[in-house]
Amino acid sequence: MIWFLLTLTILYMMALVGVTFCFVYPFRTPIFLSPGFLGTAQEPTEFVDSGTGKLLRGWWVPHDDPKVVMICCHGFMMNRAELAPFASRFNDREMAFLFFDFPAHGSSQGRRSGFGFRERSAVLSAVQEARKKYPAAKIILAGSSMGAVASAFALGDDPTLADGLILDSCYDRLVDAINGWWLFLGGKKLRFFLYPIAWLGWPISGLNPFNVIVSRALKNVSVPTLVIHGEADSLAPLNHAKANYDALAGPKTLVTFAGRNHSEARWEEPDKYFESIDAFLNAYFS
Repeated sequence: MIWFLLTLTILYMMALVGVTFCFVYPFRTPIFLSPGFLGTAQEPTEFVDSGTGKLLRGWWVPHDDPKVVMICCHGFMMNRAELAPFASRFNDREMAFLFFDFPAHGSSQGRRSGFGFRERSAVLSAVQEARKKYPAAKIILAGSSMGAVASAFALGDDPTLADGLILDSCYDRLVDAINGWWLFLGGKKLRFFLYPIAWLGWPISGLNPFNVIVSRALKNVSVPTLVIHGEADSLAPLNHAKANYDALAGPKTLVTFAGRNHSEARWEEPDKYFESIDAFLNAYFS
């Protein structure tokens, strides 16, 4: 009996370690959509992440004289294709767009994910590229999930980095988001089975998930901010959005979507979703 329990324990620990490695070193989702496919101009680009030294690849949707550059930052295990519809949706505005893949995602270099905390340096490098190309334009950071987290930390580090911020499905505490990820993927049983990964991931990723708290960074953010969140988000529950919203020091708007899960609102209720962004742009970047 003891050997049986010991064997089960060993197999369980091996499974946890294996899943943790797959989580920290994620599978790459193929690029499945592009602004050019949706009818807008598209130019390939690449630049170096100043924090990691990794080469990042992406697309420009250029404009002759943009008033605003929107830098679009994708979520975990996604890539630059995730927010590609933004360019065609706002094609009638005087805006340029920069889409790029974070390290370990899409076609950018790198293997290890930082779950938005380390990716702040990629956001910083993207802003530097935008300012070189369009020095007179205002900068809006628009992030989904992990991309929202990376944008929040980058702007928290340097409150002058951008002129506006859009946070879609942004978690607050990483440790809660890790457990929420398993709930999002497989329900309560999977979350219970994989609960120790929040601790195992610490030495494997080199990142303490208990100290990664987005609302702390947002206390330094005073630019206009739009917070978008699904009320049924199982990965980052609505209280995460409220904590982030309450921490913001500047003009802010919270738009929630009843019955919508993580990053689901833009696909299920695109009219309301993009109308909320239109209203934000009209209010602060007309």
